Amino acid sequence: MLKSKKKNAKTSFDSSKAKIGFNLLLVSTFLTPTALANVVGSDTQNFNPITSGLDFVTVHSSETLKPGYFNFGLFLNHAVNTLPYFDDTEQGRSKYTDSLLGADINIGIGILPNWDFGLSIPQILDQQVKSEGYRGQFNENGNTEIRMNTKVRLYGNDSGGIAVIGSANQNRIKNNPFTGIDAGPTYNLELAMDTTIAKTALALNVGYRWRDKGEIIKEASPILPMGDQIIASLAASYLFTSIDTKLIGEVFGSAPSEEEMENSKRLTSSSELLIGLKHDNTRNIATHFGAGTELINGRASPDWRIYAGINISTGPKARTSTVQSIGNGKELSDPFAGPAQSREKIVIHDILFEFDSHRVSLSQVSPTMKKLVAHLKKNKGYKKLIIEGHTDSIGPRQYNSNLSKRRAETIRQILITKYGLKANKIEARGSGEDLPIADNGNFQGRQLNRRVEFAIFRDM
Repeated sequence: MLKSKKKNAKTSFDSSKAKIGFNLLLVSTFLTPTALANVVGSDTQNFNPITSGLDFVTVHSSETLKPGYFNFGLFLNHAVNTLPYFDDTEQGRSKYTDSLLGADINIGIGILPNWDFGLSIPQILDQQVKSEGYRGQFNENGNTEIRMNTKVRLYGNDSGGIAVIGSANQNRIKNNPFTGIDAGPTYNLELAMDTTIAKTALALNVGYRWRDKGEIIKEASPILPMGDQIIASLAASYLFTSIDTKLIGEVFGSAPSEEEMENSKRLTSSSELLIGLKHDNTRNIATHFGAGTELINGRASPDWRIYAGINISTGPKARTSTVQSIGNGKELSDPFAGPAQSREKIVIHDILFEFDSHRVSLSQVSPTMKKLVAHLKKNKGYKKLIIEGHTDSIGPRQYNSNLSKRRAETIRQILITKYGLKANKIEARGSGEDLPIADNGNFQGRQLNRRVEFAIFRDM
């Protein structure tokens, strides 16, 4: 609540709303075709990492978590000169008057193909205020809001597409003048579009935020509850495969949909630039580090921000195999159900090698190998079979090339010794990481790239 000079505008956290989780679950269920915004925070936080852990930091690509995939994320961010102030306090990139240390706990889950769900629980861990002027700040640290989001991909593949993302967040700050008394949830709807060109990924998010404002807190004058907003963000990244690291740049911001009174020294609009690195430590763990700055002196836009985060992802070890006929690109749901073709390419993702090894369990590959051998014998058999191994980009290029060749040779030997195929008709090759079919910059893409391809040639 704002009072006189040298008295702080303080807010406190309400921990009595036990039904928030249930209400937000209902909201998320009914808002399936919608989007998580980049500036969800009511009055303090513009930095909101995505819950899926895919591709960027706060900007969405169209890609969703695949069914059964789970991502846990933890991000810390330290922002200086971000709180609202109302007097002639001098701020700048070299003159700090306040700082906030925040944390975001994120959970993302893949539900169905092209549909995922996420939960975010942001916190204020610490605040430092040097100014004695007329300003706003928190009364205590803790959870500021609860956000749920869901994304539905309308169109696309692993190289890009279009998705609709929806989210709802419930402010948990009691007596917050920026939302008003007894304010309802805030709803966000966004369209996410992205594309990948070689090692560069581009994304654009645009949307709208609806606020269910509460009654004005008269004692907090001149603060009025915030209204609806137009929200937008864009991102670009470049993947350095040699070091398994993405360089990411983002710009995100918001503007009121109708004219509002600028009730502090900060503008009602906001815009922020973020530049950071995402490093894939292992196939399932990625770490983030970066910094940002305001582009305009808007609400919750800091002069400086630094952030660090980690995403830990897990999911099914196997993926359904696909088969396609070379030439027409037709994909079949059952890799071995189609008729014999003069030239075919069968892509297998469910042959699981031991980690960092060419060894594989015979009992594990037997079902796939039996189907492959039966398919090879169709229509008087085959003239030549080329087995080509592929890896993701984790690890040195030459090592991956050698590993993929050894894995292809392992499958060749199984077909010869166990199933009696002729050695002179089968060739093993290794392409390593050189021919990816998906983005090596996230864990789902890397799993698709770890594959064995069978090129079949027949006399027909």
